[in-house]
Amino acid sequence: MNCRRSNAGFTLIELVVALFILSLVLSGAIYSIQQYADERLMMKDRLYSHNVAWNQLMKRYQVSQNGTVKNRTMELKSKGKEVQGRTDWEWALDIEKATGQNLYRYEVRVESPNSEKIQSSLAVYLIKSN
Repeated sequence: MNCRRSNAGFTLIELVVALFILSLVLSGAIYSIQQYADERLMMKDRLYSHNVAWNQLMKRYQVSQNGTVKNRTMELKSKGKEVQGRTDWEWALDIEKATGQNLYRYEVRVESPNSEKIQSSLAVYLIKSN
């Protein structure tokens, strides 16, 4: 009797090496997806904080162009909170005299109440009307 064994298939070592390589590729893919998700959240927060800063600077711009506040309920504050994207953003406005007649530098810093880090900082130079 002639008994032949067929060697069609993979050895145990080949399977272990293939599974190891597959695990490296999948772990790299999962890490990349996690980084993408974190970056996306950070960009969303940055966009909302820029919107808050821009809103405050636009209020000051309207006052500098018209000399008065159009909406009487709108108060010009130097600190406050604004809701953007279901988050209460805290903002602070600094006004500094710049070189030039009636020229001032307005800078708005915005931070999230969840972190102490400044999320956004925008500045503009405006001429104050008398």
